[in-house]
Amino acid sequence: MEFYWYPLWCQTLFNLVADEPNLIIAPQFPVWIVEHNDRLEGADDGDDPAEVEEIKQTLEGDQAVACGMQVPGDDIKEDVGDHEPDSEVGDISFAPTVPEKDARSVLVDFAVVSLTAVPRSEERLRYGGWRITAANTCLLVEVKRFASRSLIKNELDAEIKGYIQEARSDLMVQAGYIFLQDKTKDSVMAIAAAGPYWSGATIHRDNVEAIMDSLSSDDPSYRPPGEQLSDKPPKWNKILRLDGTSSTAASEARFRTICKKMREMRDQKTNAN
Repeated sequence: MEFYWYPLWCQTLFNLVADEPNLIIAPQFPVWIVEHNDRLEGADDGDDPAEVEEIKQTLEGDQAVACGMQVPGDDIKEDVGDHEPDSEVGDISFAPTVPEKDARSVLVDFAVVSLTAVPRSEERLRYGGWRITAANTCLLVEVKRFASRSLIKNELDAEIKGYIQEARSDLMVQAGYIFLQDKTKDSVMAIAAAGPYWSGATIHRDNVEAIMDSLSSDDPSYRPPGEQLSDKPPKWNKILRLDGTSSTAASEARFRTICKKMREMRDQKTNAN
């Protein structure tokens, strides 16, 4: 079953970004398409008003005791060789915290998200003094179950590849949602996994044109192009195992490359600002 492998991949991804403070791991990451809605997240978007008031009252009580803190006011086909992913990734502005009733969405097993934030002293109690202003989805991870333990050799290899291919197909759809959510985003890195086996790629916007067209078909404002669209499979690198004498070094090297690309995304964003 798939869930047996979630802790392994969760730990692997946390280790991957342990030294990158602006990169976070988001399990069960929701990606939704909100039509005609460009507003940024407001101070109280998605918050229960009663909960907000309760927090304020608690903080005011703590202040009266001794803490001396200020409470915020109300106004405030598979390749043989490796093809390592590149770094062309745009930024995603926050959609509303809660999707609209008719929004279409998809859940990603794991995502690595790069956050941009600014210091806000008036939000010190509630947000630790920071205000997140943008989020960039760097990496999507889809985990499928491992092959049956009764299989060996060729049958085992075939079933692993089958589950990896299933994960790749899901990731193409997830990338389509990402690109529809952010019109400026050109690519996103992806990992397709089956148990401890995995393969990576960079999915570009032109890889999923037909998928995006299909996902947009229910939008009344969508105007399909005149020509027939088709998807172009990205260059997935060869399947490796997380551990084992023949795979550990290659797997770790590939993860270092992925982390390096995500770090470059962060640096490019910083330089742009």
